[in-house]
Amino acid sequence: MFIAADTEVYCIIGNPVRHSLSPPLHTFMFEYYGINAIYVAFEVDDIKNAIEGVRALGIKGLNITVPFKEKAFELVDETDNDAAFLRAINTIKNVDGKLIGFNTDFLGFIDMFEEYVKFYSDSDRVVVIGAGGVAISVVYALYKLGVREVYVLNRSLSRAKKLSERFKGKLNVIVRPLDDKETIKSADIIINCTSVGLEGESIPIELSWVKKPIIIDVIYFDTPLIKQARSMGLTAINGLDMFVGQAYHAFKIWTGIEFDIDTAKKLVEDLIS
Repeated sequence: MFIAADTEVYCIIGNPVRHSLSPPLHTFMFEYYGINAIYVAFEVDDIKNAIEGVRALGIKGLNITVPFKEKAFELVDETDNDAAFLRAINTIKNVDGKLIGFNTDFLGFIDMFEEYVKFYSDSDRVVVIGAGGVAISVVYALYKLGVREVYVLNRSLSRAKKLSERFKGKLNVIVRPLDDKETIKSADIIINCTSVGLEGESIPIELSWVKKPIIIDVIYFDTPLIKQARSMGLTAINGLDMFVGQAYHAFKIWTGIEFDIDTAKKLVEDLIS
């Protein structure tokens, strides 16, 4: 790729962000579709100043990752209805200085859930581990998919209760402590929405309590949770499809192009192998 003065810049902002695979994925897709643009990563401490920098420098679009998704929501000029409910954004489009926020995390999860959980029924017990921003997006995705009851397990019950209150009237969120053995034993689908396993060998739940559910981790590589679950003969899915899905929807927001999912997945798989 030849970078010139008119090359458009896109980026991801977060802290930490050096591990992100978004720069190689999006830069590859820009080149693949003949778009004169690059995508870089900025590890920042002050999200307010970073967003002001986006305006000042004319950066065309960006992704927001931890821990800034909720704060970034407050700093944009406009959002779509989904982001307005979630009060968190992971994608911004710069339209002539007007910053419009979106949340594509829940869309990426919907893509992954529909692909792998084809035999879900209303009687299945869905358990979400965690109550942070990712968990809120996942519960929202489950609501959009027609799920009407979700168990949320978290160390902080007060935080989990706040999540539950946000979904009042939409779906029934039952709050339980993280070590609720009976809920874990009776689960059909367990979704880890915490960062446990991103670094190190920790897992968020006691897998010996698990019977035969599907285990999903939103982290896009095989975490200790996924590896241990597979070693026990459980069906375990990492978050690669969710990662590619949220990137697909962000790329479409910025460019109008629906990039090739299989090409994107192959690229990411090669990068993490």
